[in-house]
Amino acid sequence: MISELEQQILGRIEDEQLIRWVQELTQIPSVWKPETGLGEEAAARWVEARCREMGLETHWEIVQPGRPNVIALHRMAPGPTLLFEGHTDVVTEGDPAEWRDPPFAAVVRDGRIYGRGANDMKAGLVAALVAIKAIVQCGVRLNGTLLLGAVCDEEGDMIGIKHFVEHGWADEVGAAIVCEPEENHLCVTQKGVMWVHIVLHGEMAHGAMPLTGANTAYAMARFLALVRSLELRVMADAGIDPFLGKPSITPTIVLTPARGHGEPQKNVMPGASETMLDIRLIPGQEPEALALEIETLLKSALAGESRLRYEFRVLEIRHPTFTDPDHPVVNALASAYTDLTGNPPIYGGVPGSTDGTILHARKGIPIVTCGPGDIHIPHHVDEWVSIDEVQRAARMYALAAVRYLGVAEPL
Repeated sequence: MISELEQQILGRIEDEQLIRWVQELTQIPSVWKPETGLGEEAAARWVEARCREMGLETHWEIVQPGRPNVIALHRMAPGPTLLFEGHTDVVTEGDPAEWRDPPFAAVVRDGRIYGRGANDMKAGLVAALVAIKAIVQCGVRLNGTLLLGAVCDEEGDMIGIKHFVEHGWADEVGAAIVCEPEENHLCVTQKGVMWVHIVLHGEMAHGAMPLTGANTAYAMARFLALVRSLELRVMADAGIDPFLGKPSITPTIVLTPARGHGEPQKNVMPGASETMLDIRLIPGQEPEALALEIETLLKSALAGESRLRYEFRVLEIRHPTFTDPDHPVVNALASAYTDLTGNPPIYGGVPGSTDGTILHARKGIPIVTCGPGDIHIPHHVDEWVSIDEVQRAARMYALAAVRYLGVAEPL
């Protein structure tokens, strides 16, 4: 049941402004382009300006040139810190000719806002901003601090959230709401990921005289066949997570010759081959043990090939996350959803990897991923977000903040 105080806070949410802010932020192209050094800075400046306008303590931190983090705090009374987390970067728009509207036009049509990044995840970030603004404007003091982290590079190596953690911003966080597009479902778990990069080295030779060299293509083919068998076994052993489904091992790059070893030619036998494995993990799996098993398979694929050698590198491991559905931050969002919709919340899991994996792995922060946007729309042409979901998300965030932190000083 929504209290009188909560009704006052919700009354401060202006839907016209909410929609306009989503449009404004979406209209700022924030695709990272290393060749120009342009990326998230303009979008981050927009977020910083909104935070300063509402009187938040605001910090601007350069992670890399052109790639800043914006951190804003609303300190009220002694108590825990609730983090609302989002990212300002978006993926490439691809060929603009394939879009019905210009990719960054943020056109409103049929109850939706269209544009690259509207769904993933500028709508969620704006919903958090508007929720915090409503609390600030209402003048209520809660037991603790609201912290907003608008970070760079979630779509890449997550240097933004890593910098956020390394510079101490996560130290006092009691719980985090990651505002990624999940149709406002309460995602209490997410898959982990491990990337493994492998290069096989042999000897180039003329295609007409292959025995004078050492062909890496056959060994790579043998290895990938073994990886497929391993994937099937891992799926059977790990079982099916109720929210995440099955784990997977996916070759995402297979190159012969490998990068840096010349252009492919029809009469040249490759002297090097390369693959990247994208391994998605569910709770209960041990990625380090799995990496050892994969390297053992690689050695067996090269057995008897004395002229072949390999490079094996685990680029990064992000462990799966799980937050107890009875955790106070989950309960706060769940009750908000029910009070706003009249329906029980929908619980789920995130099949990909979010900044929340870093928060959880490095600081043990309980996270729940919950934000507006169809889960199948990110990175698609004609990306869109439902206005109804954005409106509901802003209200869920406001209620969740009040209920998680508690009121220190009633109006």
